[in-house]
Amino acid sequence: MTSLMIAIAAGVLFGVIKLCLNIKLFHGEAYNKTFACPNCSARFKAKWYQMIFKTESVYTYNAARLKCPVCHEKDMCSVVYDER
Repeated sequence: MTSLMIAIAAGVLFGVIKLCLNIKLFHGEAYNKTFACPNCSARFKAKWYQMIFKTESVYTYNAARLKCPVCHEKDMCSVVYDER
């Protein structure tokens, strides 16, 4: 019973630490990017709750596994940068 309580506490602690580390998400670093769907080429911005655990993939691969709001397919959507 105590090992279960320790496991639950460790899981909650890990979740809180992960959320604190990703707080930069709310300042627009990963959240405020435009993504392109590889299936229908639609461009969209991800919701904040879709990006909480995906900031590493955005920074590392410039892509994230997201569900497209147009074609509703879940695939690796790449980051689109504005042409200036």
